[in-house]
Amino acid sequence: MNNKSQVLLNRISAIREEHDTEKRLRMLLQLNDSLSEDMKLDMPSLITNAYVRKALDMIEERLLVST
Repeated sequence: MNNKSQVLLNRISAIREEHDTEKRLRMLLQLNDSLSEDMKLDMPSLITNAYVRKALDMIEERLLVST
């Protein structure tokens, strides 16, 4: 696993550990914006806490498959 992948996995962990929902959402959006086009998720207009968890799982899976 390369360094960039590890940094992204660390960011995913930090989002999972964050308890403030608004902050988690901001962190997820920033993470998604930093991803390459083939890794980015199409984000819905209404994002729930459950979607944040699902989105992190999807990003993590894409990241692990690509390395």
